[in-house]
Amino acid sequence: MDPRHLVQLATILEKGSITRASRHLHLTQPTLTHNMQMLEMQAGGMLFERSRLGVRSTPLGELLAREGRDIMRRLVDAHAASARHKLGLRNQVRIGAGALVGAALMPGVTEQVLEHHPEIALMLRTDRPNLLVDQLVEGQHDLVIAPSWLDRPPQGIDRALLVADSLGVFCGPTHRLAQAGQVRPGAADSEYWVALGTASPFDKDVFQMLDEAGISSARAEITIQGDALGMLRILMKGRHLAVLPRYPVRLLEAHFPLVELAIQAEARPRSIHLWCPVPLLQDPTFISIRQMILDQAATASGRMPAAEGD
Repeated sequence: MDPRHLVQLATILEKGSITRASRHLHLTQPTLTHNMQMLEMQAGGMLFERSRLGVRSTPLGELLAREGRDIMRRLVDAHAASARHKLGLRNQVRIGAGALVGAALMPGVTEQVLEHHPEIALMLRTDRPNLLVDQLVEGQHDLVIAPSWLDRPPQGIDRALLVADSLGVFCGPTHRLAQAGQVRPGAADSEYWVALGTASPFDKDVFQMLDEAGISSARAEITIQGDALGMLRILMKGRHLAVLPRYPVRLLEAHFPLVELAIQAEARPRSIHLWCPVPLLQDPTFISIRQMILDQAATASGRMPAAEGD
């Protein structure tokens, strides 16, 4: 398949018609139609359906359009890299982080890095931890701050322990369970929960911990992906409970004084790691930035009070 045809398909579905897509792509309609016919022959099925309202994707078309959108994103990244080179911003460092730990740790990290390396341009991105590591392997990040579910890192990736963390059950200070400070077996079955949306492969640990604590019917009324601060604001309203990693919650305590509830279960570990490609460990500037992140995390840990049971 011609990658350009996949990009053209994605554009057609985005614009909603071949006419609008042809204008956007600066191609004639007959050329674009011919290219889609060729792509359909190669794919072995229809890519979209036409109607008086425009075009609608088929499942096969949506599958291939995703690849087209990925190609477009890579082209945008290539143009951005070229622009940075022309402007003299050749030393960009791309850091990915989970939403909650990113909100807690990255303000201090960015201040340190930019103070010591003013020539560096930072690009920060939050996403689900398992996706961040996949993106790192694909070359989309230089550093990733995220927990690990793997026995060993992927080939070509270095992994250093950032914080030995664990999970806890939290609520806002006005929640009805906050004063008691604990959740007894069966007491939270009717409670509302909010989830940060880290999703598989981390859900198993959460469910096992809650089940062991006698919380067998916990169901997330709200799931939030990529917006840690929004989730924390919801918790502060006092309606919901949440299972969260302790380290970033404690770092954000001055702004969001959540209450950790004791449960009759062993806390599940959720240690946070710093991931990076092995070849970058040969670069002195990169080594310096990596060490700053490790030092920042350790310093922040030293400032935090120990939680009960730690």
